[in-house]
Amino acid sequence: MNTALERPSWRRDPAALTVVGLTVVGAVVTLALLVHLTGWEVVTESVGGLVFVLVTTVWALLPFATAVVVGVSVHRYWRGGMAVSLAGTVLLVAMSVWMSWDVLTSESSTAVLALFFFPFVQAAWMGVTTAAAVGVAKLRGRRTARAGTV
Repeated sequence: MNTALERPSWRRDPAALTVVGLTVVGAVVTLALLVHLTGWEVVTESVGGLVFVLVTTVWALLPFATAVVVGVSVHRYWRGGMAVSLAGTVLLVAMSVWMSWDVLTSESSTAVLALFFFPFVQAAWMGVTTAAAVGVAKLRGRRTARAGTV
């Protein structure tokens, strides 16, 4: 059996493209925030400053990479949960924009520390999204199987 015919390409599916596109939007917003908050002198002063900025950037973008992996894997293996994956990605990006806005508009001197904790919250949200998408897909699969056997 040819599995290429059984699984639709995620590149041609509007829901999967929306998940990936929204994730890119969230990543760009996060990168813009990091560029805005990072002074050029931090990067050019020393190698340690450059390494710190690179590690922080990778850390901040990790939840978005996870969101792409979740979206593509839900599309590929648990197709029935794609709507849940899409909703979770929309909420991830909305949460990211909201948290970024809070950091930018805060008058607190320690507000930037929140950037180190955002990825924990975002990763937890993507875990909840994955679990919900898989659960919905399994329930829909059972319902379809029961309807087919009756």
